[in-house]
Amino acid sequence: MLTRGQVTALTAQAARAATYEYVDGAGNLLPDWYFNDDGLPVYLGVEVATRGVGLYGQTAENLVLVELLKPAALQLIVEPSMTITVLNTPAAWTGLYNINSLADYLNSPAIQNLAQIALYEGAYQGLIDENILNGTETARYQATFIQPAARYGVAAVADWVRGTAPTDLATQIQIAARQAQYAIDFVDTYGPELNVAPELGGFDNTVFREEVDQAVTDIISNPRIPPIEYANVANVLPVSVTIPGTTSEDGTLRFAPGAPRG
Repeated sequence: MLTRGQVTALTAQAARAATYEYVDGAGNLLPDWYFNDDGLPVYLGVEVATRGVGLYGQTAENLVLVELLKPAALQLIVEPSMTITVLNTPAAWTGLYNINSLADYLNSPAIQNLAQIALYEGAYQGLIDENILNGTETARYQATFIQPAARYGVAAVADWVRGTAPTDLATQIQIAARQAQYAIDFVDTYGPELNVAPELGGFDNTVFREEVDQAVTDIISNPRIPPIEYANVANVLPVSVTIPGTTSEDGTLRFAPGAPRG
């Protein structure tokens, strides 16, 4: 399993990959960008379907896995442009941790961090279930698969390993995998200097979190590592939609591929 410092490095890398320009040359906010309650820029536009949600670029599927979004909400995302519409509908949210809307989630960076760590834990178990990992590998090897699995799903990583993933998806997975390796290499090399605790400790944050995040962000900003590029999606105004009633599957974690959805 990964140490606390290594998990911190992966979350820092995920946050770096989900960072976008939010102001123009004159310092004005770009369309669909707002400031949350802490004064941090957050994106609420249609491209959330490809950029993801919040600090770590989490997908709607990710939010279902961590029980923040109702599984039935996914049925309404019949095309990418519907993602922001569904996320902007309070009825789509389960209310876990008092998160009852997209605004609540974007105003809760600590909950976003907990969700990201839960995605790592779920991805790890799913990769073991798929026989991609067995739990005895080095942290660097495990992170190579855990990071993209947390973002794109265990099934997508399994297809990548088998060589059957679509080319565009395979490229994005490979970038995430490579960045995860850099993150682990960095924290393993410089962790002692940053005084990062080697034990898991329940994945809780340390007083050195900001230093590690910044250090890992610096190395991941290396121009030799290609950024993930996303396609443009036509902008539409969010509207309210009706979420189907809950099912017996609501609240069920579904990390492994082939699991049922609500």
